[in-house]
Amino acid sequence: MSNLPEEFGYQGYIREKIVKLLRTGVLAKPGSGKTRPIIDALVELGRIYPPAEDQYKFPYGPILVVFTGSAVGTWKRQLPLWTEDPTLGDWIIHVSGSKHQRCIQWAGAETSNAGIYIINHSIFWRDYAMIKRVKWAVVIADEYHKFMLRRKPGKTFKLFRSLTRHTEVVVLASGSSLRKNPSSMWTLFTIVAPGKLFGSYWKFIKTWCIVDDDGFGQVILGPKNVEEFKKLVDKHHAYVPAAVVAEQVPEGRRQALYVEMTKTQGRVYNDLNAEMIAILEDTIVVVKNPLAKTLKLRQLLCCPKIIDPSLDMGGGFEAIVDQLDVTPHCIIFVPFRPACVLVQDELIRRGCRNVYMMRGGITPEQQTWEINAFKEMRGIMICTIAYAESFDLETCATSYFLGYDYSLDVNQQAEGRTQRAISDHEFVTWNYLRYNNTIDEHFLTILSADLRNVGRVQTRPREFIEWLKGHRGGT
Repeated sequence: MSNLPEEFGYQGYIREKIVKLLRTGVLAKPGSGKTRPIIDALVELGRIYPPAEDQYKFPYGPILVVFTGSAVGTWKRQLPLWTEDPTLGDWIIHVSGSKHQRCIQWAGAETSNAGIYIINHSIFWRDYAMIKRVKWAVVIADEYHKFMLRRKPGKTFKLFRSLTRHTEVVVLASGSSLRKNPSSMWTLFTIVAPGKLFGSYWKFIKTWCIVDDDGFGQVILGPKNVEEFKKLVDKHHAYVPAAVVAEQVPEGRRQALYVEMTKTQGRVYNDLNAEMIAILEDTIVVVKNPLAKTLKLRQLLCCPKIIDPSLDMGGGFEAIVDQLDVTPHCIIFVPFRPACVLVQDELIRRGCRNVYMMRGGITPEQQTWEINAFKEMRGIMICTIAYAESFDLETCATSYFLGYDYSLDVNQQAEGRTQRAISDHEFVTWNYLRYNNTIDEHFLTILSADLRNVGRVQTRPREFIEWLKGHRGGT
């Protein structure tokens, strides 16, 4: 008898959809628990056979899992957990190290015809020639949108399509597959149903998107034929609307915290915005074009010290510090890597204890240590927005966004670190630091428009949502 908790209804739906379609996308919001039904489906399909010994656990051959760096700990932990087979961990190979070491690992996959090989997308690029030689029983792309263009056919997409063309079981999972409009799902459709759907990107776009010519090129304005597109999504993918998951995760509350710039921060912002030049104590900051100006202004609003060490930490940081007595266990998300160290150092200097940090480039072992310490000590986590995916911070109910990513889905992925199905909180709060009459207003306007377009495509009938909530399999 299994000692595992009963799967949620929507997890059973995902599992059944994978078993039925074999090649599909798994689309559900962050925190909903997508990994479990994927693993359960592999067991049901016989691609993993936990009772067997040694390589006989993989009767169809080895399994490849491609992800972004932050997900390695999740897969290494959850594969033995959901199969109830602690020995499976011995067959999980995280391919890394020197080229020579990786060659040995890939040769093992080819000769043993067994094992679960997990890699990040950079290894996928570098070692593609060796990966291609292995006959994979299953290929999984976790948060696939992170490493291949979701619209036009980029190099990674072409390699992945070639690799999986004859693979029987292919699963592409994402917590944010839809960025602005249906165009962002073209790569997904093309990979899971090669030859059956739209081989032409522009045919796909002109079927499902409103396209305009502004004199400089084709511009996608929004979705069209929305109801037909929903039917296409539901036919080929395991899509779980957010409303279905809502009962299993804490309620999420977004709120804006309006803050004032510090005096120095405000002066530098106004100078750069108006003149594209700012004179500081020991240097002069000059921006050469509007794009560079936008970047500098965003950095200045996030943490002025990114621009120059002589500047202060900014009004947004001070507003967060004022809240720490009330919310000592919290996450501070930042859009820029340099801000992580600056914020961590300043918090420690001011007497804060148990301040942790995660950003791109850390090892899986360091990620695991930072997460476990953060949960156990109920501390403060500093994390880049782009890194925040495929891990749980369920002990925390409060997040601060000291700046935003320009993509709606990336911000939502970060929000999902606290809104988990395993959380005990009734609600979680995402506080977005907002400066009035700044570039923040422009970014939030764009994000709001994207949210409306995405909402049109993601909504589903109430009957379907209620059915999926109570789904128990076999229907």
